[in-house]
Amino acid sequence: MLDIGQQRVRTGRLLWTVLVSAYFLIFSRNFFVDVLAEEALPSMLYAWVFVAWLAIEYCFGSPFFQSGVVEPSALGRGVFAFFVYPFLGYLVGDHGWWNWTQFPIPPLFTWLPGMVLFLGGTALRLLTLVAMLKADDQRRRRKGLDRGVFSSPAFRVCRHPRYLATFIQLVGSALVFNSWGGLVLAGTVGLGLILLQVRFEDAALRRLWKDDFVAYAAQVPMLRPCFRRASG
Repeated sequence: MLDIGQQRVRTGRLLWTVLVSAYFLIFSRNFFVDVLAEEALPSMLYAWVFVAWLAIEYCFGSPFFQSGVVEPSALGRGVFAFFVYPFLGYLVGDHGWWNWTQFPIPPLFTWLPGMVLFLGGTALRLLTLVAMLKADDQRRRRKGLDRGVFSSPAFRVCRHPRYLATFIQLVGSALVFNSWGGLVLAGTVGLGLILLQVRFEDAALRRLWKDDFVAYAAQVPMLRPCFRRASG
């Protein structure tokens, strides 16, 4: 597992996170007021949650997009960044200017379920981050590979809950900006990149754990949650 916990006490990292977050909170407020005028508040709320979530993950050293369960792939992180930022740019541009792929309904009808989904995906990312930080504390007291994070509730119902959370965030983002084109991109390119990363991590864990991982994978689905198994 990536040593996420090493980043927790770095004062410089915390200060940088606060300054950058403050800048983007102010920037997003001014930007959406200029672009959307009286309809700016819903988009601003989304942007503020997005910035706060990224700040928390960055402050604790969690790798962008990737899970931190195994050593991150620089190539995978870079490819996903080249998707997700243009994806968000498209959502904002389509909603504010182009209107190419907007649902023909008032945006509020998609904003509310989209925000609920985005908040749910963000909460799942943060809950699994807490589980990983706890596992990291346990690992630093021992020698060898610690597997404690996989006994946490989210990892008992889904092998890759952090990637499931990311996909939920992508879908929620598309709905927040009322874009059916965004849903298509999330369900094709976004999900495709997530599946590639999931298979990369499965292969890495299989090399590390061998038969133990095979047994775990047989019990817990890759991305689709299975609550019946968790309670059994």
